[in-house]
Amino acid sequence: MGKADIGTAKYQSKQLKASGLQRLRFYCQICEKQCRDANGFKNHINSLSHQKKITSLKDGGSSIIEEYSNQFLKDFIKLLKINHGTKKINANKFYQEYILNDRDHVHMNSTKWSSLTQFVKFLGNKGYVKVEQPETDTDTEFNLVIRLIDSEYYQKQQELMQNQKNIKTEEQMSMKLINDQIKKGQEYMSKHKEEFKEDLTPNIINPNQPIKVSLKSSISRRPKVQSAFGNDSESEGEDSIEEGERRKQTKGKNNAKIGEITNRIAVKSRR
Repeated sequence: MGKADIGTAKYQSKQLKASGLQRLRFYCQICEKQCRDANGFKNHINSLSHQKKITSLKDGGSSIIEEYSNQFLKDFIKLLKINHGTKKINANKFYQEYILNDRDHVHMNSTKWSSLTQFVKFLGNKGYVKVEQPETDTDTEFNLVIRLIDSEYYQKQQELMQNQKNIKTEEQMSMKLINDQIKKGQEYMSKHKEEFKEDLTPNIINPNQPIKVSLKSSISRRPKVQSAFGNDSESEGEDSIEEGERRKQTKGKNNAKIGEITNRIAVKSRR
């Protein structure tokens, strides 16, 4: 049967069918080709191009399966974080979002997980998401609920809790230090109790006792220096004569200055 010509109704019909999502089991991940039915998928597997890609695989295809699994996990977690964050979402419903988000996404049948349930259990065991199953769930219906565990948010919460714990520890240490100081002070007081009593006893003054006031000067007098020659009386007499002469001279000088000043004032008043 020949191919439909471009622009014909048959060609447009095939293009419309190919543009939509087809069955997952008829998709070849290595060739990234979607087949519409079992017959088309069988013909693709037996094609020369597909056989060449299969023979070029190493380690029996285990390395390529691991690569597809890592890519599928990365894209799944990325879309879950962007669309829903840390909110709860039905796993099957979100998987439909993942399929519709990109037509050429990595399909699950090319990964190491055979079903969505197995993949969700893997996410829960590895700590990527928190898996919950409502009590109203029935055996015939897939109703697992997942919620993303943000590692950065979780790490920040752990750091905050650790900081609060450190603050509490510091407060406890400071309180312990204060209590130890109080305890040491109490022990010291108990040992020297009698000494503190003697220091703290007030001096009681009898009101009937007479009050005594001392008027003596507390300034010590300068000691008299004795003469090295042994005759203090003569030296004292000589000192008194010299002092008298000095006073007379200064008094005469002062009188002369006063006379000059009065003469000057009298001359100015005459003018």
